Amino acid sequence: MTNKFQSYVDNIQESNKKNLFILPLIILVVMQIIGFFLGMASVFIVSFISIIKHKTIDFEAFLSGTSFINLITYILLLFFTILLIKQNTGNKLSEIGINGENGIKYFCYGSIVGIVMATIVFLLLFFSNSILVEMNENIIYVDIFKVFVVFFVLALGDQILMRNYLLTFFTKIMGIKNSIISTSFISVLIFLIAKGFKILDIKTLILFLNIFLGYMLYSLIYYFYGNMWLVVGISTLNNFFQTMVFGSKLDILYAINPLFKLRIIENTIILNGGNYGFEGGIFYTILYLIGVLFMLYKINSEKVAERNIKLN
Repeated sequence: MTNKFQSYVDNIQESNKKNLFILPLIILVVMQIIGFFLGMASVFIVSFISIIKHKTIDFEAFLSGTSFINLITYILLLFFTILLIKQNTGNKLSEIGINGENGIKYFCYGSIVGIVMATIVFLLLFFSNSILVEMNENIIYVDIFKVFVVFFVLALGDQILMRNYLLTFFTKIMGIKNSIISTSFISVLIFLIAKGFKILDIKTLILFLNIFLGYMLYSLIYYFYGNMWLVVGISTLNNFFQTMVFGSKLDILYAINPLFKLRIIENTIILNGGNYGFEGGIFYTILYLIGVLFMLYKINSEKVAERNIKLN
């Protein structure tokens, strides 16, 4: 099944190493800068609206990263991501895997996987007495759809930039193994820069490890199946269920009115991730590691089967 991804790599006509490696990195940096300025602009807009209307805007919703203004920022980032990639590659977007092929089917498959992942971790934390939960009686149902769209747009932008673009172009010059490691490391580096290069404690180290393993898992899935919507579905529903359903943070992102109100137990932070949310805990480390090993097994099994066919 890796033939689909390989066809995207083969579609790339560019042979200049600088354009295959340096240019994608430049676009990645440019997108981080654009994201920073869009974030600053959104702060200005929220403050300006507050002054004009002579009333206090709900800054808590804005700071949650899941407000309507945040969503507009993410949509603009997605637009600039697609625009920059389109303007700086010699290929059609569909030729590097950015297409709607079997989109609904694979998104549904991915959604099931994402829901199962988040639910497994939630149940492990609940039965290990690492969290306390209660139902939220003040659900705002519009928020459910809004938060879902937020995580869908974020997952789509991440998939297009990090795997459809960087992973595919890197593979052209350094092979899939080095490309997966490189893009996973770059993802950790981005988060490390966002934290000001501060590794404060063990839970921060676990978070960075989980980011690395998570990106590695998503890259392996994309490499094996060659369909972007499978990964988008996994990422969207995994993040949505963590935040909107189970009430966990996702680093700095969280839902204002989740279905469950969550309280973490302080002496089990290694398990529940503390302020970083479930993905800062060791259960996600184990889950991602199992996923990585499983995908490596599937990829290796396919290669062995292909060799046997050739021999026969």
